Amino acid sequence: MAITRILALGLMLVAPAASAESLLKPKGDAAALLPVDQAFVLQGATRKGREVAIDWAIAPGYYLYGHMFKVSVDAPASVAFSGPVIPKGEPVKDAEFGDVEIHRGAVQARLALPVDGKAPRTLRVRYQGCADIGVCYPPQTRLVAVK
Repeated sequence: MAITRILALGLMLVAPAASAESLLKPKGDAAALLPVDQAFVLQGATRKGREVAIDWAIAPGYYLYGHMFKVSVDAPASVAFSGPVIPKGEPVKDAEFGDVEIHRGAVQARLALPVDGKAPRTLRVRYQGCADIGVCYPPQTRLVAVK
């Protein structure tokens, strides 16, 4: 009787693990994934008047999450800005984050500089994206010089 209960309990534990594993498997060939810096090419930060624009080129079959863009000033620390402002993206229902917007092809984040014209020299940029085959990259943080 005790052995039957142990076997039944073991089967109950194995079955959910098998279905969870199938949910976590990518839909395609994960070996064909691009390295993160090729999937999401951070093209740099450029000052344009009282704004700084940060541009990405996104490879076909990949996307960046709009809500994961974060920017802070690395140097000089005293420079303030507002933003980043990201254009409206494609709305999707994400298994991890719920209702979100994603960006494909290219995206630009813009920061508004203060009226006194001080500009950052270096930004700390954070972003995250995924491949359409169901694999997401960990959040990325890069230091970017402002040109």
